[in-house]
Amino acid sequence: MPSSQTISTKQLCLFLLIVTLYLIASVAWFCLAIPPLTDNGSDAHLVGAFAGTALWIVAGYSIAIYVIRKAPRAQG
Repeated sequence: MPSSQTISTKQLCLFLLIVTLYLIASVAWFCLAIPPLTDNGSDAHLVGAFAGTALWIVAGYSIAIYVIRKAPRAQG
């Protein structure tokens, strides 16, 4: 019978905090920041919108990698 590894309360709390902050930042970025940047139409604002979205994508992939690497491995 394989032993199951459990996640500690500290790890769960940290993960939930990171995901909550990521979701809040996502809503704020796409609902509050992107519309004024794209409505203006200047080059600097469009570059800023692109850079912020690229940063958002990198943060999302970083969270996914963190979850995958910290996942308990099944022993076989």
